[in-house]
Amino acid sequence: MWSRAFIALYISVFVATMGISMVSPLLPVYAKELGANGIWLGLTFSAFAIVQAVCGPIIGRLSDRYPRKPFIVAGLFIYMVAALGYLTAGSFSQVIAFRAFSGLGTSMIFSVARAYVGDMTPRGHEGRWFGLFATADVVGFGTGPLVAGAIRQGLGFDAVFVAMASMMGLSALIVLIALPRRQPQREARHLEPQVRMPFSQALRDRMVLALTVHMALVSLSFGASFSFLGLRLEDDVGVSPTLIGLAFSTQDLTAGFAQPLFGRVADRSDRRRLVVSGLVALGALLFGLGLVTSYAAVVLFLFFMGAATSLAAVAASAIQVVAGRRVGMGTVLGLGSAGNGLGIVVGSLAGGLMVNLWGIPAAFFFGGVVVMIGAPVFLFLTRRLPASDLNATPLPALPAHGPIEPKPGAQPAGGT
Repeated sequence: MWSRAFIALYISVFVATMGISMVSPLLPVYAKELGANGIWLGLTFSAFAIVQAVCGPIIGRLSDRYPRKPFIVAGLFIYMVAALGYLTAGSFSQVIAFRAFSGLGTSMIFSVARAYVGDMTPRGHEGRWFGLFATADVVGFGTGPLVAGAIRQGLGFDAVFVAMASMMGLSALIVLIALPRRQPQREARHLEPQVRMPFSQALRDRMVLALTVHMALVSLSFGASFSFLGLRLEDDVGVSPTLIGLAFSTQDLTAGFAQPLFGRVADRSDRRRLVVSGLVALGALLFGLGLVTSYAAVVLFLFFMGAATSLAAVAASAIQVVAGRRVGMGTVLGLGSAGNGLGIVVGSLAGGLMVNLWGIPAAFFFGGVVVMIGAPVFLFLTRRLPASDLNATPLPALPAHGPIEPKPGAQPAGGT
């Protein structure tokens, strides 16, 4: 598992997510100081997701056709430029513009990196591989707010953006030097060929559709609620930037440490039930987060939310790899990226509207209900579908002329 490619991808994603999460809790506060409020604050948090929703599927499909490495390097470079751009922003509209530009970088980094790892993952070990790889995401996200809070408190906003840009540049250099240009999976004759399939045909696979909807609903709930968690802690609870960073980190660090454990569970259990169990618990905790008023209670709820998020996410990631072998790894993860982006956009705007009408707690109530709805929807869409292909018949070896295109009119496995 710990090959040069895996290590390079792990480091790059960890550094990238750490840099991204450094500004996530700060941008709404930064934009508020520049005159933004309500829906504009939600848009500040989620502008990147608008671009991600549009570009994610396209870039994912392109990465099934061309080597994935250049996409990852370009995405890190774009995010570095966006980070430096925040330093020049003189209005909240400029902050939103640079946030949107960073969405292009996001589209090139995360789904493509995960598709690269999916190419290397052996059958039956999807949970273990992605349980471990996902720690780069969640621990990076958990570490970023802590670092940002300390930097902001000691050196100010500008220093946070400089640190973020430096991390992106370092990550791009690591990938450029250490990551092989060609994926090992495409050169290994005993593994399956790379499949490419049109989006419309891929979405007729009910498992792919379920995973995309799952990503959209979870992201919608988080976009609606977490867009305003930093403001609630600063304005309503009155805690310092460092404690705000600690609160944001609690969930991600908990999820990060739980991912490898739940990854092994996902390889031995019904992955569908694990996803649903995680969604039900997450929805209840999100709803409760809108009721608690003390800092200690918020941190406690975020701790358990980290475990619930980890349970659902690692099982869903394992299923994504299985579906990716049928319709194209980059295609499945690109569609998931689009669902994630669309969910964040709709959620943050809906959350902003509710904050304007009923106050910050309403955004958390809304997020909890949305996640709870996602549980029966996922069960319905995946009914009678296998979530593992361990016993599936291996696909033929990669032909000399390149990736296999599906025959006209062919139906994807598991489709309706």
